[in-house]
Amino acid sequence: MKEIETPVVIVGGGGGGLTASMLLSAYGVKSLLVSRHPSTSILPKAHVLNQRTMEIFTELGVAAEILARSTPAENMKATGWYAGLAGDHDGYGRRLGRLEVWGGGYTDPDFIAASPCRTANVPQIRLEPVLKAGAETFPEATIRFGHELLDLTQDGDEVISTVLDRDTDEQYLVRSRYISAQSEAVLWAVCSVSTWPARQT
Repeated sequence: MKEIETPVVIVGGGGGGLTASMLLSAYGVKSLLVSRHPSTSILPKAHVLNQRTMEIFTELGVAAEILARSTPAENMKATGWYAGLAGDHDGYGRRLGRLEVWGGGYTDPDFIAASPCRTANVPQIRLEPVLKAGAETFPEATIRFGHELLDLTQDGDEVISTVLDRDTDEQYLVRSRYISAQSEAVLWAVCSVSTWPARQT
């Protein structure tokens, strides 16, 4: 069976895994990301990115594209309370109150003082392709969708991952020092390995 080596294996190609890949690359650490799915998310899933998250994405060079795909600040800056949206009484549709929330509009002085970045509202179906494209710009990163982690074993100070290429049905081994798991199922597998020598994330 073919074997490859990398300092870090990242399991999961969602927002967490792709961001981890970019962060490692930014520090010059090579990694291999594997995801059993053929592509990034096809569902909206989570959507609000707070100011600290946007600071990280700014450092990684993907914030501008994320903001371009997100809800315009004007459309997400406030929550409104209304007497009703429909009805036969004279007051329905009357706005009772309005308040900026999450700093989304980036007009509240406290949110502006807290960070040079505003909150973004972009669903994962739009976010993950940006993160994937960003991760793939780093030479330290190898990104493989359609590759599924099947097993983990320990060999001294190394972790040996068995990975399946779902397109070719071929398996290969990956030797690494660390593994970063982005799903509960993989975390269970990691925690079930006794005398684990490497730091778990």
